[in-house]
Amino acid sequence: MDADGTALDAPIRDLAASDGGHDELLINGRQIHIAPAQLADLDRLRSFYQHLSDTSTYFRFFGIRRSIPERELREALDPEVDRHVTLLATIDGELVGVGEFIVAPSGDEAEVAFAVSDDHQGEGVATLLLENLVAIARRRKLGVLTAVVLPDNAQMLLVFRTVGLSEQARLDDDCVVEVRFDLAAPDELQQRSDERRLNAMRHARLRTH
Repeated sequence: MDADGTALDAPIRDLAASDGGHDELLINGRQIHIAPAQLADLDRLRSFYQHLSDTSTYFRFFGIRRSIPERELREALDPEVDRHVTLLATIDGELVGVGEFIVAPSGDEAEVAFAVSDDHQGEGVATLLLENLVAIARRRKLGVLTAVVLPDNAQMLLVFRTVGLSEQARLDDDCVVEVRFDLAAPDELQQRSDERRLNAMRHARLRTH
């Protein structure tokens, strides 16, 4: 516990598709809500992608996309699409981050991807989304998470290096970084999460004084 008796070692929470989500703290002490996506979020998700900068859109999709096809949006949000898991991060009702994974045909691994609004990058949004996606992946007995990242997407690569998972990364022949997380290997995810939570609570106390 910290000085005011708050437990620091609470396990990273697993979100079910029917879960209403939960609140967490960003590294600046601000509260954020993490919840599974629902079809009712369609308009918010469409608007979120429309307002991303060209750079953020390029990092997410490896190209500039002015709009996302309706079919893709619906598949990302539909809880009945079991192979596609999407979590949404909101601050004061505003959608600020999207984290998702798509299960491979083999059924034992999935590819993760993230997008964070330009105004909230560097605040730990993607890290919290990744923590929660890992919990879901482990419940579903997935052994590996993968990601493909552009080499100049320094913020996302930093998240992957520091989240606390067992990570391997390599630059492939297409000049993209392939990242692989072994979910069965020993890691420091919970320890790092506890440390982040402690720092966030300290910042939250400073915000209220």
